[in-house]
Amino acid sequence: MEKIRFRYNDSVLSIKKRALSFFYEEAIKMKKHGVLALVLAGVMLLLCGCGGMTTDDAMDYVQSALDCGYKAEVKKYAEITETTEKEAKKEYETNLDTIMKEAGFDDTGVSDELKADYRSMFEKMLKSANYKVKEAKETEDDEFTVTVEVCPFMAFSTVSDELDQWVTDTYSNVESIPSDEELNEAIMRKMYEIMSAKLADPTYGDKMEKEVHVKVNKDGAYYIPNDDLTAVDDALFPQNQL
Repeated sequence: MEKIRFRYNDSVLSIKKRALSFFYEEAIKMKKHGVLALVLAGVMLLLCGCGGMTTDDAMDYVQSALDCGYKAEVKKYAEITETTEKEAKKEYETNLDTIMKEAGFDDTGVSDELKADYRSMFEKMLKSANYKVKEAKETEDDEFTVTVEVCPFMAFSTVSDELDQWVTDTYSNVESIPSDEELNEAIMRKMYEIMSAKLADPTYGDKMEKEVHVKVNKDGAYYIPNDDLTAVDDALFPQNQL
């Protein structure tokens, strides 16, 4: 994420609206990378086993993987995958740090306090993921299909419009153009405030069902295909509703 540079012959309002668009797109990019990265990192460890998995085991595996990746609830996942809670939690925290770095927050010029606020907010957003593991069916070769009910996150659907209105109200009559640093901080701060308020009482769309497959690799270890996790993630946090 690069700092915004201004051409002073532009109108103040148009500058601010371009700034709004830029920062909003970057925030959504961060969100999408963050959710998917956390989920995938949380379930890439293979479930070591020598066969004999039951439908209940398959449901527990999928439930624990989603809970670890989205909600940082690591106890059950650590038990199933024979890792430690400390290792699972450390991976979750490291992923959050990586998300912030790759989203470009270090290059925005915003304060460390605001960076920390965004990190905390996006962690809360992940924990708001609304899903329920419904049932599992054994297919063939000791593999399973697990049905997951998901409700799409809709809480940020009006953020862009609200932030645009704030930009208009705040900057339409200013007499001088703020510095890059001041503008970066102000817009990112306001976007954080709007998003945080919505996270306090998130809204969701109609429930739908997604299938997650629990497969066995050539070494006899169970795993969840990345494509299945991506499909669940896209359903939980649809891009077109943000």
